[in-house]
Amino acid sequence: MESFHSVAVIGAGLSGLYSAHLLKDRFPDVVLLEAQNRVGGRVKQIHDLAPWPVEAGPEFVHGRNSVFVRFVEQQLGVVFEEKEWPEWWYFGPKVGGQGLVNDQDVDDEVDKVHDLFGDCGDEAHPPPGKDLSAAEWMAAKGCTVRQMAVADACYANDFACSLRQLGVREMIEENRGWDCGESYLLMDRSMGAVVTHLARDANIKTNWVVSSIAYDNGGVRICAADGRVVRCRAALVTVPVSILQQGSIAFSPPLPAAKAAAISRVRMGNAIKVIISFSRQFWRDDMYDVVCPGAFVPEFWMLKRTATNPGVGTPNVVVGFVAGERADEVGAMDPAEAQRRFLEQLDEIYGSATDPRPASSSVVKCTVVDWSKDPFVRGAYSYPSLGAELGDRTALAAPVAGRLFFAGEATNEAINPCIQGAMQTGERAAAQIRAALDATAAAATTRSKL
Repeated sequence: MESFHSVAVIGAGLSGLYSAHLLKDRFPDVVLLEAQNRVGGRVKQIHDLAPWPVEAGPEFVHGRNSVFVRFVEQQLGVVFEEKEWPEWWYFGPKVGGQGLVNDQDVDDEVDKVHDLFGDCGDEAHPPPGKDLSAAEWMAAKGCTVRQMAVADACYANDFACSLRQLGVREMIEENRGWDCGESYLLMDRSMGAVVTHLARDANIKTNWVVSSIAYDNGGVRICAADGRVVRCRAALVTVPVSILQQGSIAFSPPLPAAKAAAISRVRMGNAIKVIISFSRQFWRDDMYDVVCPGAFVPEFWMLKRTATNPGVGTPNVVVGFVAGERADEVGAMDPAEAQRRFLEQLDEIYGSATDPRPASSSVVKCTVVDWSKDPFVRGAYSYPSLGAELGDRTALAAPVAGRLFFAGEATNEAINPCIQGAMQTGERAAAQIRAALDATAAAATTRSKL
């Protein structure tokens, strides 16, 4: 079975959906080819834990200044609640034993870590071929073991890696390019509402697993694993970089050397969410986020939402976020063991003489979400990668032969892996496709007049 379209978008995640949304007025026959049986990519919800959909993927919007915020405010009327990040810290016995401390009251050691990472964009890049890890960079600056633990839990975990995986060259570039703001924004509804809005008028073919893409000056031929074929004038590839690295899609001719090299160097970290619902609330009402240096779960948060499914689950939900090498270790565990260790951590933080096991004694349900086990994602998002070179993200984003285009958070030249970064790349790719196809049409018209 074969069909023809002006533009085919491979992947119905946020970047692909937004690209198709921007292209459909100019190219009404644009089609999205999605490997999974659902749309949204890494935007996904769990519906049986709480009276609202709990996010298995992105939970926050990082900063107000972004195309994502502007779009959802204008198109959906979304209202955001703004939170400072990081908000609270928990320092257990391994890192000083101070207990819970508000970020405004942290000591000079923690402040120095904030300053180091906040100002790293002022530093010179390591020489080509001589990148160093954030762990090496901090050691060279005389940071203590405690400061390393603070940075690993707060910054590396947020990047979806460890300090050993975090590359200073791209970390500097990310710092220089970041313009979204530092606060966390919480939407007044599920992230799924954005996906639903973008998908409502889109032509989407699900369970469409791309196996090969052939391209030349005449157009693009996309083959599915089950033999279906789509031909198009231009194709936009938005699959995660992990899918490209593992050779799941064969390109003919092969992708240019610079793009292939960039694909091999840019890394995608894993992330696991350990999500537990409780029969009661044992934390303070004004506490939503806690960073825990040296602990099993480096960061967790407690969110309150407006009930959209009354009677489902409980409103007392804690989300533990574990990324990078730590996520690989947790992923190798039995889910029951991950639950047990996270409950022990929560009991340590919130227990008292009269209520020593507040978490363990009030568990209702636990779900462990491991993004590395999703066959069409295989990780969480890309991070400033040790060994990546300047220009790798530009090479990832570069069109090929005026027919093949690329989007998705890993192609963000500012190394912004967040949902707004993915959306920015969809906007950029849509503009490139319009320009390329308009130029092709103009050239064809000129030739016909000769």
